[in-house]
Amino acid sequence: MGKVWVQGEVADLSQAPSGHLYFTLKDENSQISAVRFKSRTSLLAPISIESGTVVLAQGTLTVYEPRGRYQFIVSILQPIGAGAIQLAFERLKRKLHDEGLFSPETKVPLPEMPSAIGIITSSKGAALRDVYSVLERRWPHVRLFLFPSAVQGEAAPTELREALDRAIRFSQTTHPLDVLILTRGGGSADDLIAFNDESLARDLFACPIPTISAVGHEIDFSICDLVADQRAPTPSAAAELAVPDRVETLGIVASICHRFVRQTRVIWKGRFDEFRLRANACMLRSPQRRFETYEQRLDLSLTAALRNMSALWRDRQSAADHWSEILRLSDPSLPLHRGYSLTVRQGDTRPIQSVSDLKAGDPIETHLSDGLLLSHIEEVVPHES
Repeated sequence: MGKVWVQGEVADLSQAPSGHLYFTLKDENSQISAVRFKSRTSLLAPISIESGTVVLAQGTLTVYEPRGRYQFIVSILQPIGAGAIQLAFERLKRKLHDEGLFSPETKVPLPEMPSAIGIITSSKGAALRDVYSVLERRWPHVRLFLFPSAVQGEAAPTELREALDRAIRFSQTTHPLDVLILTRGGGSADDLIAFNDESLARDLFACPIPTISAVGHEIDFSICDLVADQRAPTPSAAAELAVPDRVETLGIVASICHRFVRQTRVIWKGRFDEFRLRANACMLRSPQRRFETYEQRLDLSLTAALRNMSALWRDRQSAADHWSEILRLSDPSLPLHRGYSLTVRQGDTRPIQSVSDLKAGDPIETHLSDGLLLSHIEEVVPHES
């Protein structure tokens, strides 16, 4: 058979260590295995071919004898535009973007410490083991609920939608789910086509549970990645997003407790000091305390008054004794006891001090210590100078 031209979409592309390219050319109804040997393309300009690219290939149809099947040996390979799968993906992406399904305002934040997590994935895939392993290490007390589904193939979109519906009904009727993880391991663009289903994307957007999509591509995004509340590149990364790290959380809790105890001590000391000051003030203002204060003041006042009265009494007593002595010494009868006498004119109390005060015939009284003498003056004889 001579050279023929074939148009189709590249799928299952792989490159052998020898440099040969092995792939499948397919359309809506059929497919054929193809190989492009490195030796036949050394003189041609290099081109970039990947799965999903629609190409126009020239080559020869042969039979690969070890497997007994037809094989298309390609000599010329020319891309003619993006593949049907990629075109459909871009159209759906633009459509959902315009409807607001990718808007950041519609994203729901994940809970900080979930207690129950739902997982939608294959029950036999490596993704489930990765999620279990990470959750057991980071947050072992969380409860996990699996809603198994196919993650590739023609039936995968329908099964994924049914698993999502079961998870929502389970959360509403049996046990509330805090987070829902939709995940699978890596794969080719054909393997991930189920996660670009429009109906699945709309159901995921309407899901009342916070969702994480982890389809397994580090660079490429699926439609579900764009619709979900959070996107993770791998199943392990999705598990890390879903729960906090136990060790870090315990450290944070310990730090908070230490700070709380320290602040409590400071507050308690401040309150105690304030209470003590107020208590002292209240004691000073209380009736009992005031009464006791007044009693002390009265005692002090009485003591001072008695001391002052005693001093005043001593002063007055001393003055009385002084004047008593003066009066005693001034007593005109005092010399009478020493043998003296006191002479006055009869009927008068003023002592006679000079002979010129008397004349012959005047009656006089002579006072002695033990009696009184009445007499008359016979003669007045003054002393010579």
